[in-house]
Amino acid sequence: MTGYDIIGDIHGCAAELEALLNKLGYEQRGGCHKHPERQVIFLGDFIDREPKQKEVINIVRPMIDEGAAKSVMGNHEFNAICFATKHKEHGYVRPHTPKNNDQHEAFTNAYKFGSNEHDEIINWFKTLPVFLDIDGLLAVHAC
Repeated sequence: MTGYDIIGDIHGCAAELEALLNKLGYEQRGGCHKHPERQVIFLGDFIDREPKQKEVINIVRPMIDEGAAKSVMGNHEFNAICFATKHKEHGYVRPHTPKNNDQHEAFTNAYKFGSNEHDEIINWFKTLPVFLDIDGLLAVHAC
């Protein structure tokens, strides 16, 4: 690798992500986008807002799994984890208020809340680190 392309805050914009990767010279090979010399560092926030939640995950996850990208967790992934995690004493860690329901609507429309698919993607979010420290490059989502 000779460098990194840093991409943050995708928020369900799969077509725009695809166009950006193409513009940066990433090509679809072996089920994921790869570059011959560079690697993406995603700064999280794959989900919420725009409607293409699954499409974004279907782009970024294989890239991470195949080593074509690294990623940190964004606050929207963290919020989704908390939204899905039951609290010992009351409801969920992130309460299911109208505001929070609205924020997660695009995600829960794509991944039905409580389904096996939803649980699986929440578990994958939990594997994303909060920060990366790679040869003097520190990557973290703004918190």
